[in-house]
Amino acid sequence: MVRLQPTTYRILAEAEQAIGRLDEAAARLPNRSGLVRLAQLRDVHSSGELGGVIAALRELLVADLPGVVADPPVDLNLRRYLRANDEAVGWVRGGGQINLALLGQLGSILAGARDSLGVVGTDEVSEVAWRTGPGWLGGPDPRDAYLLAVPPGVELQTAGIQWSAWVESGCEAPLLARVALGHYQFAVLSPVDYAGHLSRLYITLALIHEGALRDALLPVSEWLSRHRDEYRERMLGIVHKGDLDGFMVFFATGIEALCRDQMRFIHRAERLSEAHLARLGRRMDGIVRVTRDLTATPMTTNLQIAQRCGMTVQHAASLTKQLKRIGVLRGLNGKPYRQVFVVPDVMNLFELSYPLPPDEDEDVFDTPPS
Repeated sequence: MVRLQPTTYRILAEAEQAIGRLDEAAARLPNRSGLVRLAQLRDVHSSGELGGVIAALRELLVADLPGVVADPPVDLNLRRYLRANDEAVGWVRGGGQINLALLGQLGSILAGARDSLGVVGTDEVSEVAWRTGPGWLGGPDPRDAYLLAVPPGVELQTAGIQWSAWVESGCEAPLLARVALGHYQFAVLSPVDYAGHLSRLYITLALIHEGALRDALLPVSEWLSRHRDEYRERMLGIVHKGDLDGFMVFFATGIEALCRDQMRFIHRAERLSEAHLARLGRRMDGIVRVTRDLTATPMTTNLQIAQRCGMTVQHAASLTKQLKRIGVLRGLNGKPYRQVFVVPDVMNLFELSYPLPPDEDEDVFDTPPS
């Protein structure tokens, strides 16, 4: 049983309600999958930054396009982050359990030892790819550590198995309290390699597993990267002072702020989509489908449009020519083949510093600081 202050319970409940509103709002977008992918890319970008892997977000967008070879190439570690995230989300959405065997396999993907999940076993000691080296919190180098994890061995394995059993036990606590505590325990234990990234990914997986979200809509690592100093203080506050309430409030505040940012993005993307549709002359079915698909797509290619909208690449190419003429699209790489297009309005919205500024000046007084 997790015992918290009444105010903490209220803040956790408000954040959980914000998650529900976001999940419903995302369903309004004609291209929900595009919104999900943007959230995943933002999350991977920030998680990489926390792990010492630095890249431009725009480069990551280009690298994620089908049939495009990024120049310069994106760091291989970020590609592995994306691969691991895709595999994990697919597993959990398919009804798979979150356990140490899963997280250990994801660590192997992050290390480049495998490309996809195999048969995910149970949490028998022999089924888990346990960490064999040092574990720490606080950056890519142990010299930057602010907290050391349990050394490899029997004690780590016992604590790891207990963590997994606790995750599956469904303790009597609000959803976000369980997720926050599961994240904290996994991060502090670091039972498998790449526990920093996996502890952040766990938050998304747990929200999907519990039915709070249908997709990976929250770039949790982005919030934690922006507030890394306070995150460190809150983690140490639990270790040294038992301040669970302080960490829970920090966690719930971050989740609610991310929901608020995503809701603003959805509202503005909807307005942009209507403005783009207004530029069309004859609203033929194909060009309307493509235009709506671009609602949450800062960059695209003819191949991606064809795959998403169910048409040939040639048909997609004829439509992108029309969309370029009316200013919805702009060519990025100037190549006659394998062209990359940018949607300037959506790209500008995407690249705004988060959190997004409020829609109206008076909203400033209603928006708590993040």
